[in-house]
Amino acid sequence: MVINKNESQKLYYQRQIANNRDEFLKKRREINARYYKKTFKNEEINKEKEINKDEDVNKQEEKDVNKDDEINKDEDVNKQEKINKDEDVNKQEDFIILNDLKKRLNPINKSILKEQTKHLYYKSFHNIYKHFKNKDIDYILKEEIYNILSNNKYNFLLINKELDFLKYHLFDIIKFSNKGDIRNLYSFLTRIKSFSNIIKQLYPYIDQNQKEYEIKRKNKIIDINIQKKIQNLSFNKNDILIILNDTNINLTIREKLIFTLFTLFPTRRAIDYNRMLISKEKPKTEYNIKLENRNNYYYNGTFYFNITKNKQIQYYKIIEELKEIIEKEINERNDIDDNHLLLNNKNKHYKSNELSFTIMKIYKKIYGIAISAVEIRRLYSTYLKNQVIKKELTNEEHKKIAEMMNHSYEENQKYSY
Repeated sequence: MVINKNESQKLYYQRQIANNRDEFLKKRREINARYYKKTFKNEEINKEKEINKDEDVNKQEEKDVNKDDEINKDEDVNKQEKINKDEDVNKQEDFIILNDLKKRLNPINKSILKEQTKHLYYKSFHNIYKHFKNKDIDYILKEEIYNILSNNKYNFLLINKELDFLKYHLFDIIKFSNKGDIRNLYSFLTRIKSFSNIIKQLYPYIDQNQKEYEIKRKNKIIDINIQKKIQNLSFNKNDILIILNDTNINLTIREKLIFTLFTLFPTRRAIDYNRMLISKEKPKTEYNIKLENRNNYYYNGTFYFNITKNKQIQYYKIIEELKEIIEKEINERNDIDDNHLLLNNKNKHYKSNELSFTIMKIYKKIYGIAISAVEIRRLYSTYLKNQVIKKELTNEEHKKIAEMMNHSYEENQKYSY
């Protein structure tokens, strides 16, 4: 039976995952990471070297597919086992085993979690579970996990049985999982009885990752990519208005809205706008509403921010040019459309990752270089610091703008390059 190239490739992937799952997935992640860097991060890399790597992988895949029927499977398994053993030794040599905690920091965690946090913890655990057990979490286990995350009674025997693999593969899990999933795994396990030993083993790696993050944040290096972003991105009002009126760029009204929210108003987190609703009347205060249930609002040229670090309500008048764009976007909508300030091309509320990619695409469309929401915020903080150095902005003015960014003055200074 003749099969086409796509089917051959699919069969090849299935065999590689069955025989050498970790190494194969690692290679695919590296290829995806290089694509992401070139497409969105604009990182300066050795293009010829990276292209050769991708071509070598693709050639090897095609070669393996073509020869597959001629290769003895038993020999493949034996060779692969030897390779895996050698690689495991090398990886173990690179991996530093940290000392366990002598005592867990806290008793069983019974804090009340937001629904979004529950989903996040579940997703991280599912990633680890699927990677090491090569199957998805079934409905029964999923239900028990959510019982744990919701402080409800759960099947203790089932949980211990299904999570038993953690005891035998913990260091491999730490080595091969991303730092976010490890942190969420730790938070999840603190809510379960009989996992104290694993918690004491995990915590030193959580602590180490946090220290590395703090050091990296303090020791920010302006490399060629950052320098390029600083040179291209302007927060000068006149420069922004030129871009908005440039017919060659041809921004849609929704692209203009996202662009101006991060430039014509002190740059806040993307989530502040993703959780902003359009109000037809002056919004009521939400002091008595839990933070996770609050919303931000736009009404008649004013932003009302209810979701803030200090839980205090912030409201600010916006400049006329930004108001004009918002009002134009609102007037073009139908009455049945979602009332969130930001809507995607399907008139639906953005998912967080979808909005993040949209922001990068808009900035790449304008400047030829993708810039993330976090990076824009950091660059704006740098711009403010430089304005103070040039004496075009006073320290008092800087403090007020930092507050509009939902930053403390000190935090805003640390955030800059």
